[in-house]
Amino acid sequence: MFNDQDEKNRYLDKVWKRLEARYLQVFPFLTDGEFRELFGDKTIQILENLDCANEACGKCDFEIDCPYYSTILDRCGINPYKPVHCRLWHCYDCGPEHLIREIRELTSIFSDQLGPERKAGRIKQNLESGKISKEEAVKRFLEMIEGFRNSD
Repeated sequence: MFNDQDEKNRYLDKVWKRLEARYLQVFPFLTDGEFRELFGDKTIQILENLDCANEACGKCDFEIDCPYYSTILDRCGINPYKPVHCRLWHCYDCGPEHLIREIRELTSIFSDQLGPERKAGRIKQNLESGKISKEEAVKRFLEMIEGFRNSD
């Protein structure tokens, strides 16, 4: 992904500047377009070329203990605003080890622990305990994220 440490450092600096200038108020919950603009074509091309043998397995979601994913849902409960962590994290079955390692490193650098994970965890818990339906969980996830993105 990066030819050397200098190239990697320049890339990280550019992403941080874009993040601070434009996306900090909505980070980590970015739309596809926001994610593409923030991380740039090189990262997007690498992610698009990864090939997960079992796209719907949920292994990556379990590895990061995603508060927005449940086996009850088809996949992500907040798909329009998929968090940065989820977009970058891939298991080693998805591609060459060196690329997965570099993408995972980006995940740790741009860790998205800035969002309402605890609230999301409660929604997921209510879904999995049968207190709310799948549709209600997705609705609550999206309302929570939109409220987060629209708050000052």
